[in-house]
Amino acid sequence: MLSRVADSLYWMARSMERAEHSARLLRVRLEAMVEQGDLESSEEWRRMLHALADVQADDPSADPRDITFRVAFDRANPSSTLRSLMAARDNARQVREQISSEMWEHINRDYLKLTSMDFDAVWSGSPAQTFIEIGDGIWMFQGITHSTMRHGEGFDFIELGTYIERAQAVARLLDVYLSPPQEDGPKFAAPGYFDWINLLKQCTGFEAYCKVYTAQVAPRKIAEFLIFDPEFPHSVRFAVDKVQSALEQIAPGASQTRLAACARMAGRLKAFVDFSSMDEVAAGGIAPFLASVLKQCEQIHFAVYESHISYGLEELVKG
Repeated sequence: MLSRVADSLYWMARSMERAEHSARLLRVRLEAMVEQGDLESSEEWRRMLHALADVQADDPSADPRDITFRVAFDRANPSSTLRSLMAARDNARQVREQISSEMWEHINRDYLKLTSMDFDAVWSGSPAQTFIEIGDGIWMFQGITHSTMRHGEGFDFIELGTYIERAQAVARLLDVYLSPPQEDGPKFAAPGYFDWINLLKQCTGFEAYCKVYTAQVAPRKIAEFLIFDPEFPHSVRFAVDKVQSALEQIAPGASQTRLAACARMAGRLKAFVDFSSMDEVAAGGIAPFLASVLKQCEQIHFAVYESHISYGLEELVKG
């Protein structure tokens, strides 16, 4: 596969996953406002912004309206829902011959719908419902991708991009809820009962968690579920397994030199998660564990670029 095609498919998937993640967090946060006082609500907005790596996460003057605009509709914010969807569409446009017509039509429709929205109208209406619809549209795109695109190497790059992005997004979200305050990091109050429920909802996991642990809200069990459950699509372990699986399928005929680094890093990350336990993580500190997941995902990202996307002609001839 041409490196430019792999690059566009990979970033299309990452951008779509990022757009869906931010829309989902906003939807849950807006729905939860009716159940919380001003102080609790302000704390949870800060948690959300830190989980999204927002550079203005600790701006004391920001209110829910300003935050919602910045996270969702601000064209100056490269990680906003709108900018992420724009980036995904731009990448899809560059590889229209590689994706299905249904995929292109749907992503283009989502893009046109989002760019035509008037934020004042969204905010004065039902903003949470707007983000439900945005998220549903992205989930539909992912379903269309699975149903209409050949599950070849291009599809594997889409899977890789989706699950690297998801593993990192979930790890950052868990970090702001589960890690104790660091001297040089943000300070949060201890999460309360409804905060833990909202964390599960932010990971689409409340009902799935209840099926495994009943409705008992126990922080340790929530952490174990969102990190280690092998069958839940938004757990760290599930995403890591998918990353390794996608890398095993990509470029099976390429030189072993190019493939070795990626395979080694993916295998190391999978083993790190698979052979850890909640007892070990609790004893060693959850912050270092999640930081390691983030770092290893970043290393895999750069290794993929070196081996599959930005490798030189001389190395290709050798391979």
